[in-house]
Amino acid sequence: MPLLFVFLVLFSALSGCKTAGQAGSLDSAISLDKAIEIAAHTIGSTLPEGTVVAVINFGSPAPELSDYVIEELMGRLIRDGKLVVVDRGNLELIRGEMDFQLSGEVSDESAQSIGKKLGAENIITGSLTSIGNNYRFRMYTLNVESAARKTATMETVHLAGGLESLASSGAQASPAVAPPAKTAAAVPASPPQAVSGDFVRIPGGVFMMGSPESEASRQDDEVLHQIAISPFLLKRHEVSQEEYEGVMGVNPSYAKGKNLPVEKVSWDDAIDFCNRLSELEKLTPVYTRSGDLIAWNAKAPGYRLPTEAEWEYACRAGTTGPFSTGDNITTHEANYNGYYPYNNNARGSYMRTTMPVGSYPPNPWGLYDMHGNVTEWCWDWYADYNTAPQTDPHGASGGRRGRIARGGSYSDGGSDQRSAVRFYGEPSFRLDQLGFRIVRQTP
Repeated sequence: MPLLFVFLVLFSALSGCKTAGQAGSLDSAISLDKAIEIAAHTIGSTLPEGTVVAVINFGSPAPELSDYVIEELMGRLIRDGKLVVVDRGNLELIRGEMDFQLSGEVSDESAQSIGKKLGAENIITGSLTSIGNNYRFRMYTLNVESAARKTATMETVHLAGGLESLASSGAQASPAVAPPAKTAAAVPASPPQAVSGDFVRIPGGVFMMGSPESEASRQDDEVLHQIAISPFLLKRHEVSQEEYEGVMGVNPSYAKGKNLPVEKVSWDDAIDFCNRLSELEKLTPVYTRSGDLIAWNAKAPGYRLPTEAEWEYACRAGTTGPFSTGDNITTHEANYNGYYPYNNNARGSYMRTTMPVGSYPPNPWGLYDMHGNVTEWCWDWYADYNTAPQTDPHGASGGRRGRIARGGSYSDGGSDQRSAVRFYGEPSFRLDQLGFRIVRQTP
């Protein structure tokens, strides 16, 4: 069904009159949209500015109706800009873990538990119950620490056409937030292309690696220099736990979940995964071990880690700002510690754990979680940049500080999510914030 037609059906079902009168009569009822507007205004004006809130559920006879109310309320709160609203994708993960429904009732005790998992300070919940020909709309806020519950609004609502017309329309709510504007650089001659095996064909091009001195939170090792990159195939998502265990037979991750990114993997583990996957697919492995030394066969058609230059080029995806999202990144766009936003921007949420791969919007080239979730191992040894123009650099031949990791993690603040930020660690180092994604080498 066309989206415009779906919206018109939904709008028709939700519209109603708003004249004063006796409670349960059609004349006394207001539209559902008006009730949501009143609830959003009341919540936004009574909670302190910057409060982290999560809209966790709305009890109603129909899941479609519950979904609509949640999305519309979140959208209004986000557009108002006074409160920090936890992303809906984060709620979906918690909902799966705790087995509750968006359209069902949730006890105050469960709401508190959900709020703590989401990093929220206040929970928003509500219900719609039948009163004759109309419905009673209630919305509450619940303080996660004190369990204090307050009624935000209670209204009589009329659904024109009845509940059945809404449920049968298959209507879908519009997204709460519009996609962010991108800070664009020169576009490569060939656009990125999706390929089989969940890889994206990254086009070749030239870019400025590092960050300008004017960029907030810039580090001394981010000196700008020109790099030319040849086309390559990069995995769309971070390697998941299901994928890792399917190849290696073990799952070392701290936070378990088949669609969560694998973590607590060392650089050596990532190298072994690449070779094992190559062997399983009857491809010549890229890497050869000789003691602690690892050689890279550029002619082998197997799997490997991206170089640091390839990683930053793909992360930027044709943009030149601090992030692929522009001059700022929010916790609706990446999984990171929003209590420490970038460059004094508005505070966001903090999930305190990884999220399923692909939970957040992709960058302009269709790659997910290049900012946040887990920091990703790269091939290179850490060293100061060679600032001369280069083509497909592989980094230093050795180093005492360790191998490069890129991208920031769920526990890092906004500054550490920047496209130019560099991390490093010993090849044997494991951490629950460290994972990786892979390249399919095409000699």
